[in-house]
Amino acid sequence: MQLKDVWKDGPQTYLGVLVEGFPNMLMAMGPHAGLGNYTRTAEYSVEWVSGLIQFATERGSRRIEATAEGVTEWTDYVLELGQGQLMNEIAFMDDGRQPQRGGKAEGAHHAL
Repeated sequence: MQLKDVWKDGPQTYLGVLVEGFPNMLMAMGPHAGLGNYTRTAEYSVEWVSGLIQFATERGSRRIEATAEGVTEWTDYVLELGQGQLMNEIAFMDDGRQPQRGGKAEGAHHAL
């Protein structure tokens, strides 16, 4: 299984960090992670991922994996928050595939 195949219709994550079917793959600043001051947000993301690894290690866990339910809930939440934002109306932001997971948004603008 390849991530590009799983995400063919757009990224689907849990907290922007985990992807269902890819155990122990943790992303700092992955899709659906917080936006804003990149340097500060990256720091928060790395701290959170490090904390998750420490939490799992202290409990003897050898596997960290997102559930399908968690991925669906988080991705839907992120997409809902983004409704009406200009960045979601420009196809280069998501390759024109993401709008509510249904594909290219009708009338979406393409950046050059």
